[in-house]
Order: sequence, then structure tokens, then C-alpha cells
Amino acid sequence: MSASSVPSRSLQPATAQSPLAQPPAVQPRILILAVGSAGDVYPFIVIGQALRARGFEVTLMASANFEERVQRAGLQFISGLSQQELDAGIRDPDLWDPVKGFATIWKHMARHLPAAYSQQLALVREKPTLIVASTLGLTGRLLQEAHGVPLVTVHLAPSCLFSADDTAVRRGLHWPRGWPRWAVRLTLGLVDRLMVDAVVRPALNGLRANIGLAPVRRVMSEWLHSPQQVVCAWPAWFAAPQADWPPNAVCAGFPRMPASTAELDPALQRFIDDGEAPIVITPGSAMAHGSDFIARALAAAMALELRAVVVTPYREQVPADLPATVHYAAYAPFDVLSRQAAAFVHHGGIGTSATVLAAGKPQLIVPFAFDQPDNAARLTRLGVAATVLPDSAPAVWQQQLGGLLDDPAVAKACATFATVMASGPAAADTIAELVLGTVSLS
Repeated sequence: MSASSVPSRSLQPATAQSPLAQPPAVQPRILILAVGSAGDVYPFIVIGQALRARGFEVTLMASANFEERVQRAGLQFISGLSQQELDAGIRDPDLWDPVKGFATIWKHMARHLPAAYSQQLALVREKPTLIVASTLGLTGRLLQEAHGVPLVTVHLAPSCLFSADDTAVRRGLHWPRGWPRWAVRLTLGLVDRLMVDAVVRPALNGLRANIGLAPVRRVMSEWLHSPQQVVCAWPAWFAAPQADWPPNAVCAGFPRMPASTAELDPALQRFIDDGEAPIVITPGSAMAHGSDFIARALAAAMALELRAVVVTPYREQVPADLPATVHYAAYAPFDVLSRQAAAFVHHGGIGTSATVLAAGKPQLIVPFAFDQPDNAARLTRLGVAATVLPDSAPAVWQQQLGGLLDDPAVAKACATFATVMASGPAAADTIAELVLGTVSLS
């Protein structure tokens, strides 16, 4: 595929006549609700910076571990989850189970939902507020219904949308080729009712009753999308708009952090400089149960005689004694590291996927749950990645990784999409204009 043949959907920024194109006399607050780990929060930091650059007060609510990063970006920060509460969720062994994972996340979310709603309601009562909410920022949707607060829903990955026309790949659910659309829709409806609503509705509707709202159904497939604006934070060539998406959904591109001017840790930089470009192995910033992932990835690297950098904040997941060909880092800025790597072996989180795609490097994706299997499938179709399951035999990991590095077609596809990613307007600016041009404050 050539860069000129990549399908896209161009967006024009909002005009000066848009309701919020210029800051009003009464300075409103833009409240961003970013639920999740680093790959879920960082895009909202850069969106917040784009909104702040347009003259608005921006407050970002996320878990406590992001406070320093958010404040360094020039945004106000409010903790929606303490470090202890976050750790309890991350340490839950069911978090990354493809069947139990969503129920596990909701179990931890549901107990904090009433307090989060009250905390955000207090902010809304202080001054005019516009909310920008991630997929799981359900309290924003409640405030929109109960108090008329303007809301823009921002989804970071295509699997957040239930579509029979472009059905997301999910571990544990297999869609036979050739199924008619009605059969896919029926199956999605059953999944929604029996596996999603059954988990979410009791706690959500209990809270709704307490604040005077009627119960809802089809929570994740329909209700959570703001009627005012839905932003799909990926380019149309990654996942094209579908007829059964929310009618107000617009593709805007991947909102990525600006190119980092930071340098790598000196020890890591020395390791990179001392030999051939290494592969980078990371199970994700919220994966505390990735020992087997790391062991299999290291085995594949050693079998192929590749140097490797392992990045995870959980040192206990990494063998205590590492050979000279392997370097461990608790953290590294991936935009800097990816430019010096040969390839990435990772979990398929959308943030890591987009960063490596922009760097033009091959990706071996090992998806656990949530959006990861679908992201992996889309990147594989683009020709820049291969996929293995976490429990695949070590020989399969080795074969797939070696194939990525040796295939000229993969290198060409990686270069093509790196060029595409570098062209066009910054997605964060596009999203900021969509936010300010489609909702208004009274």
C-alpha cells in the first residue's frame, strides 16, 4: 500500500463562529475524565494541552500516579483514584483474563462510582463546565443527563464501538467467515445483554435511581455515547466509519504526545549504543502478571541472537539475572526508545501501537484482553505487525518475530505508515476543535 492510496477522512477545524471558538467572558472549566493506564491517559493529556492553548482552563481527572505528568503538561489535576486503589486493581489476577477482565474492571470501578459522581458534581456547580470523557468516564454521561452538562465522548480504540459492519476481534469470541449481518447483530446483542449489561447495569442503575434518573440498558453499546459529539481518536485508515456507529462519531487521528526532547536514561542509552539495535519487550504499564510474557519474548530474542530491552514498572516480573544482551528499565519514553529499536514486542495497547507505528518499526503483538486483540488484528492487516497468543509455543514467538524482521514487505509497510502518521494536522488539535465547535456552555 502506498501512502497516496491510504484512505482517509479529512476534517476541517471549526470556524471562528463556533460557540467556543474563542474563550467566553466567563471562563469555563473543561473537565477531562481519563480512566485507565498510561496508554489511556496520555492521549487526554495532549488533548488537554491543545484545549489549554486555546485559552481554556483544563482540569484532568485520572488516577493519582499521573499527577506529576499532568501538572508538567500545564494542566490542573484532580485524583479520581488513589495509588493504593489503583494498585489493588492492577494486582487483581483476573484483570487481564479475556473472559473475566471486563467484570474485574467494573468491580473496581463500581465501588468508586458514587464518590466520583459527587466529586465531579461539586466541580460542575462551581462554574460552567464542559466534560470530555473517555469510554469508561461514565459519570460524565450521568452529569450530562442529570444536569445538562455538555459532554464529548472520546473513544481511543475501535473496539469501543459495537459494530456488526466492522466487528471487533475479541479473545474468546470468534466470528465465522461469511456470517450474515443479521446474525452478527443478533450475537452482538446477546453479548451486550448477557455479558456486558448484566455486569454494569446493577450498580449503574442503582446510582441513577439515587440521583433521580430512570434505569438504562445497552449501557456500553449505546448509552455511554454522548448525543452531542463522539470522537473516534484514530484515523479512518485504521478503522473506517461504519453505518452502525453513533451518527455523530468522527474519526480524528491518534492524539499522540509531542516528540519528546527527553533523553533516555544514560545506562539504557549506553546499552543501545554498544551494539545492534535491540528489540523492546513490554507487557504494558498496567500489567503486573507478565512474567510468562517476558520469559517467552526473551527466549525468542535469544534464539534469534537479538539484544533486548525489557520495560515494565514491575521488576519482579523480570528474571533476576539477565545476560549482557538484555537491559531492564522501569520506564522509558517510547517515542524516543522506538526510534532506536529494531522492533517492539508488546501487548497491543493503542498508545504503544500508535507510537511504534509512527516510528516505522515492526510490532509483534501479544494481546491479552480488551481492545488489544482488535488493535493487533488491524495492525496485522496493515502489514506492520504479527500476532501471537500469550500461550503460544516459544517456537511460534521466535518464528513470528524473525519473520517480521526479515520481511522487506513489513519494512516497506512500516515506512509507509510512518510517513502517513507524520503528515496532516495534529490529531489533538483536530479533537480540540471538535470539542469546542460542537458543544456550548451556558
